[in-house]
Amino acid sequence: MEQSNYKVQLRSMGVREFDEVFTKFNHLIHRLRHEEKLRKDLVSDTSHELNTPLTTMIGQLTAMQEGKYPLTEERVAILKEQAERLAELVQQLDAYTKARMPDTGEPEDIHLRQFCEELMNHFSLELKQKGITAKLHIAEDSIIHANRGALQQILTNLMQNTLRYSQATEVTTEATAHKLLFSDNGKGVPSESLPYLFERFYRVDTSRSRATGGLGLGLAIVREVAESQGWAITAVAGHPGLMFVLKINA
Repeated sequence: MEQSNYKVQLRSMGVREFDEVFTKFNHLIHRLRHEEKLRKDLVSDTSHELNTPLTTMIGQLTAMQEGKYPLTEERVAILKEQAERLAELVQQLDAYTKARMPDTGEPEDIHLRQFCEELMNHFSLELKQKGITAKLHIAEDSIIHANRGALQQILTNLMQNTLRYSQATEVTTEATAHKLLFSDNGKGVPSESLPYLFERFYRVDTSRSRATGGLGLGLAIVREVAESQGWAITAVAGHPGLMFVLKINA
């Protein structure tokens, strides 16, 4: 382990006390190996995400500087689009860093139905463009005591995740005692991916297509924010689709 060799495994000795320690050691090795893979993927994926727009921008600017390309509105639009892509990447990384810092805001009583209606209204145009119907199963008098900013960030990221990846036609938000259920009827994810959805830089689609892969930070931010509040969030397979279960005051 000191030499970063995460392939070693301790074999059972047939002595219960030792075997219990060996099992925990092997589990730790597995986790470290997984974390190391995520770290290497981060370097590779971030380099790729940065390199693609930068290469386009430098190529366009160099050609215009040398007089090979005229300065047109179309070319300016291309440069602006690539600059915005870089800005989004930096914002995602910054958002993840901030999510790891505890939110010191005070909890307050939140009228949950009104809160969720305002959130849905914020995404109304995107939902319409995607052909997704938003449904709320929350009582009018439902109130939770929670950090408003943290709850808003979690639900916003879950909605963005649904809009980008789910291919759903419906998204439903439901409240029970101390739990908030956020589900869709989309394509879902493979069962083997469920334990890793909240891992840093994990992507269900391992291709580097920005439209389907992304950096894999959105749900990692959700978990960090939830845990900073002492909450817990899990993902379970829907029939069809995917459901996120947020347990408040876990």
